[in-house]
Amino acid sequence: MQNSHRYSTRTPRAAAPKPKRAFPFVYLVLGLCFCIFAGSVWFSSYAKKVALQRRPVYERQMHLIQDEIHRLELEEATLTAVERIRRIADELGMVAPTEAARVLNAPLSHGIHR
Repeated sequence: MQNSHRYSTRTPRAAAPKPKRAFPFVYLVLGLCFCIFAGSVWFSSYAKKVALQRRPVYERQMHLIQDEIHRLELEEATLTAVERIRRIADELGMVAPTEAARVLNAPLSHGIHR
């Protein structure tokens, strides 16, 4: 015995599709992405505003530090000046090197031939 429904060319009717629960989840994820995007836009604009407000303070501090560096370089140049060192040596009673002392301290490379 053959069943007519078994060899029928008609496709059997599928069961009624159940409503999908993932659809509201997509909206939730999309909403979270939008909130993150809006937060990053707000944070970047706020950070730029703060940076623009603090820029004059940073530039003023930078100029003060550069002025201090230049002042210290000038002070170093005056402290290591040859005239100052000679004056201190005279005050301490040190003797200026003679020509003989200079010859003794000279390197020996000019007398040795290879």
